[in-house]
Amino acid sequence: MSDNSAADFEKADIILAQALESFQAEGVNQYIYGMALIEIGVLALVRMGEDEASIIKSVKDFIEKSQQPLPHPVPRK
Repeated sequence: MSDNSAADFEKADIILAQALESFQAEGVNQYIYGMALIEIGVLALVRMGEDEASIIKSVKDFIEKSQQPLPHPVPRK
């Protein structure tokens, strides 16, 4: 991943974390803000020219990844 991509991911993470906090602080239903975020993401990919099959594969991969058990934390020494 290039330095620019890493920096952009970091910016996006910060923005999304702030948006999530705002949704929760305002009491927005989790389903509603989840669907709104999906809509934004899919629209961004469509406007970028990603084909439908790629978008669907990305979503399926994300769902699969999110269902994997989290690794156990390793204590620091």
